[in-house]
Amino acid sequence: MTADPLPHVSSPYACFRASAAAGDGLPPEVVERLLAAEECAVRTAMVLRAPEQLDPATAERIDRDHGPPKQVRWRPADAFAFPPESLRRFAVDPDARMRLLAPRDPGLPAGLAERLAADPAPEVRMAVAPHPNLPVESVARAAAGSPALPVDQMRRILELAGL
Repeated sequence: MTADPLPHVSSPYACFRASAAAGDGLPPEVVERLLAAEECAVRTAMVLRAPEQLDPATAERIDRDHGPPKQVRWRPADAFAFPPESLRRFAVDPDARMRLLAPRDPGLPAGLAERLAADPAPEVRMAVAPHPNLPVESVARAAAGSPALPVDQMRRILELAGL
């Protein structure tokens, strides 16, 4: 079906449209139509096939509509490199799934990194923990508050603090 995908773009069957989305040489208007498809499988196939044809707004819409992860960790945002301004906006998004994307910005401001390090969602805190712009004080504070911190490290922190 991917050899000549155009006849299947308008199929009533989502699996045929998803197969068509995986085909080569689709005209831009067809790509746009498949990216706007109601079915997640069709949009996902199109994102995987032509991520370079996505604009940030479409990529964000598709990722938000993708739904929470189940057993598959992949999400549409993994196929698209959001610009820094989008990633920084995601840092303050009410949806934790979108905040998870913010640490992908190598230039994430320290204040936003610090905010994410204190996020109520543990997966967001974990995503920002290795970020190079996270202030050392935030990392030390988080480590010191961890119940998993080894006792010898707790003692060292207390000694360094003069306690």
